[in-house]
Amino acid sequence: MDMVSRLPGFVFDGGNVGRGVPGNVLINGKRPTAKTDALGDVLGRIPAAAVERIEVINGGANGIDMLGYPTVANLLLKQMDLVSISTTASTSILPDGTLTPSLEGNYNLKRGDQNITVLLARSRSPDMAQGLGTRTTVFTGPTPAAQVRVAGAGVAENTAVKVGYGQGVLDGQLTWNGALTPWTYQSQASFDAATHSQTSNDNAGHTREQGLTYSRDLARGASLDLKALYRTSETSAESATINGADTSHAYTNTSATEQVLGGQVSWQAGDGVVIRGGLERAVNTNDTSASYQANAWVQESRVEGQLSSAWQVDNALSAEAGLKVAHSILTVGADQPEAKGHLYPKPRLRLSLSPLPSLQLRLRMEREVSQLNFGDAAAYFDPANKTIRGDYPDLVAAKTWLCEGAIEYKFWERGTAVLSYTQSHISDAIDRMPVRTAASTYDVAGNIGDASADSVTGLLNLPTDNLALPQGLLKLSTTWRSSSVTDPVTQATRRLSGETPLSWRVEFSQDLPQQRTNWGISVDNGWSNDSWQVAERDSSSGSGWARAFVNYKPQPNLVLTLELNNLAGRTISYDRTHYAGDRLASVDFVEHNITRTQPYAMLRLRRDW
Repeated sequence: MDMVSRLPGFVFDGGNVGRGVPGNVLINGKRPTAKTDALGDVLGRIPAAAVERIEVINGGANGIDMLGYPTVANLLLKQMDLVSISTTASTSILPDGTLTPSLEGNYNLKRGDQNITVLLARSRSPDMAQGLGTRTTVFTGPTPAAQVRVAGAGVAENTAVKVGYGQGVLDGQLTWNGALTPWTYQSQASFDAATHSQTSNDNAGHTREQGLTYSRDLARGASLDLKALYRTSETSAESATINGADTSHAYTNTSATEQVLGGQVSWQAGDGVVIRGGLERAVNTNDTSASYQANAWVQESRVEGQLSSAWQVDNALSAEAGLKVAHSILTVGADQPEAKGHLYPKPRLRLSLSPLPSLQLRLRMEREVSQLNFGDAAAYFDPANKTIRGDYPDLVAAKTWLCEGAIEYKFWERGTAVLSYTQSHISDAIDRMPVRTAASTYDVAGNIGDASADSVTGLLNLPTDNLALPQGLLKLSTTWRSSSVTDPVTQATRRLSGETPLSWRVEFSQDLPQQRTNWGISVDNGWSNDSWQVAERDSSSGSGWARAFVNYKPQPNLVLTLELNNLAGRTISYDRTHYAGDRLASVDFVEHNITRTQPYAMLRLRRDW
């Protein structure tokens, strides 16, 4: 992971393992299969001694699946026997002196075609979104404004046991991975006003996973990749509120399973031409019971086939074209006799042109289909609400046509400048919408029509060797976003919910080999976004986050790290404007919440054996 973070012109993206979105790093040309493992954690367990080299691939290369990213890094491991053991002890240090210790141990064995990996970890971490703050409510009527002082704290505890085993079988490589990850989260918050109140949350859960992959080369330049995955998770959440003499309780219990079977065949059809074909079947089930609603059982069954071709025309030009076709059936309620199926074609085209060795132009056109939120689907398809919805259409996935163009220029030895523009056209966008009857108006997740979105991203990697800071690297990144959709309540044009118009980040790091040290700082601008419901508008923002670190290696196999986080003390604001009816009516009240979080330190010691 240290090596990947230093790659010039590359910004690491860990993806979203829970949603099946891969990250932008491959290992020996393939993505890791485990869904309980974050990509950054997988890379963090690979010893540097096992790495042959890392290839940064822009636009595509012969035989490489770009996973939907314009740029990927391919980590190639050495063909060598290796045994490595590492232990890491760390703790967060809070302003009041509280410690939250964590311990992790890793074992890696590579001998011939046999691989064994073992991870044991126990961690405890504070919830840094909690803190001291106030909540002020201003009413439009004669009721006087009310102010409440809020104090909150939370802590999460995680345990992980992960095992992987690989072995050569039938001229191929068979790999099995298993994981058990139990966790807990507890928080408390007190509210001081005319009447003192207190809330507490006690959440717990665990995830179990087993995965199996098999890869082998076939005749005439072909290769076969098979995978199977079975994953279960259990979550329970309990909350209690004490308000004066009244006490209330609530609970939510969720059980989920995921089953995946898939296979892909790749064929080197000619010089620089690779053809891929594959099929995958996935079944996801979510069963939720809660104190505030009826039980909700949702299952999605999806079959997806793909066919693509990548063509490395010459050193300057590469192209990739492909088509994925997914058939999805969403069933809500185990006793539902029939569920509608939807067919989603997802074509894509990528071109990469390098007129000069230091200049590259990239173009990507693709159709993407969103994944439905199971909670939204359960509420919308609830059989008890069918008479309320009347003739409203069923909830379907959002579809997006996007076109992205990028230009990349390389300078000096490690310098890179990238500018990209993405335009998206969204159909069946999903947001909150009103369902109206003669007597009432209901707030549900639904398809609100078409939308458009644009983004411009800039990245600059500037080596500072010529600026009196040897072995230093300055990274600047920024993204500007704009979108447009017709609000289903007011019929006015607005942004998409949850969109941050501008985000930026500045990072600087420097290696000091003679001092056996490297250090760095980073600053970002936080976030700011709005979301709209039928009867309220919510605004959320967080001020910038500043971080500094220093790594010191007193011995080649020993690393001591000190991190200072949240140096400026992030302020989190949440504003809620509530309307008497829907947002066409007058304002009922305005609520302003502000929380101030504290800086904290982290001390970590890693030993490699």
